[in-house]
Amino acid sequence: MKRHIMLIYRQMIPSIQLCGHSQLEYLEQAGEVEYRACRTMELDDEKLNWADIVLLGRLDDGYERQLTEKLHRAGKYLIYILDDDLLNIPQTISSAAYYRRKDIRQNIQAIIQMSDALISPSPIILKKYLQPGQKPIRVEEPALGISDWKAHDADEPVKLGFAGSIDRTADVELLLQKVLKRIHREYGEKVSIQFFGAHPSFAEEIHAQCIPFCARYEDYLDSFQKLQWDIGLAPMPDAGFHACKHYIKLIEYGAAGTAFVYSNVAPYSRFYERFGIEAACANTEEEWYRNIKDLIDNRDEREALRKKANACICEHFTVQKTAEALYSQLSEIPCSAEREPVRYHLERIKLLGKIRRCVSAAKTYGWKLPMVAVKKLRNRK
Repeated sequence: MKRHIMLIYRQMIPSIQLCGHSQLEYLEQAGEVEYRACRTMELDDEKLNWADIVLLGRLDDGYERQLTEKLHRAGKYLIYILDDDLLNIPQTISSAAYYRRKDIRQNIQAIIQMSDALISPSPIILKKYLQPGQKPIRVEEPALGISDWKAHDADEPVKLGFAGSIDRTADVELLLQKVLKRIHREYGEKVSIQFFGAHPSFAEEIHAQCIPFCARYEDYLDSFQKLQWDIGLAPMPDAGFHACKHYIKLIEYGAAGTAFVYSNVAPYSRFYERFGIEAACANTEEEWYRNIKDLIDNRDEREALRKKANACICEHFTVQKTAEALYSQLSEIPCSAEREPVRYHLERIKLLGKIRRCVSAAKTYGWKLPMVAVKKLRNRK
């Protein structure tokens, strides 16, 4: 009997796409499972009764907690998706104000407690938050688009840059500011520097181009692959919150045929230990400078690393490969016996949920709420 698997999510953010949705879509197309993905406010009794296994996509508010309680009482097998250490968000991250609120923290903890399994790309998160009796499910985040490797024109400037959200600006400034200033002074127009998403304070000083981040992950990947960088930079502080992340940036770089230089700290050190691809470096100015300079000066070495990184992603991080690994773990979950239909009475808690979200937004953003609302509406267009 095919398992009926449902993903419940609020927004289809990269965390949800990469930690289950893309893999389950593939498995459904391959005929291995029956799968549906549904936004929290679009649920009804029929959809919930259909599901045997329910993935909870980073749910955290009061409505979602009540929904989880109903699913738990009905005997559904619940799997909570957790790809970031949401209970330890640093204050430098834009979402910190939301995730540091007492009610949100309590909701997350309660939903984790009610879950039967925890799914994450991070072994640190699984070890930290797995409850007694829960099943750990390790998922690899896939490359959703892979470009065929092609040699770059030797007469063009060497293109290097950093791709990542605005929240990563502080990491770039901390670890790469002095390094990239030296590179710019030494090479001038022979090296083109770009930032995709982040906008460091020193960008204008080194004549770097800053490209706005894309709200949709598919648009981000498409835009990034068209940039055709030679070298992608992946700085990462040696800190507990960052260690819980995944090495998806290296996967994105390699999938686009981009060589990469990265901090030899978790999570990137896990990638290095597994695949041994060169260009891992300590978080010192001299080592970052030397690694970048070597790749700029040695075209053959740079092209070989581009090719090696691309081949690694093609071999290990396709959607098919990551989906098959996930399916082997889901197959260990017993199929549920037939149950009597359950009435979840969602309309009332949906209404209360909408009210709570309005109050929650007001608590989180205060007088900035109108500006935040306008920004989110623009991103949806």
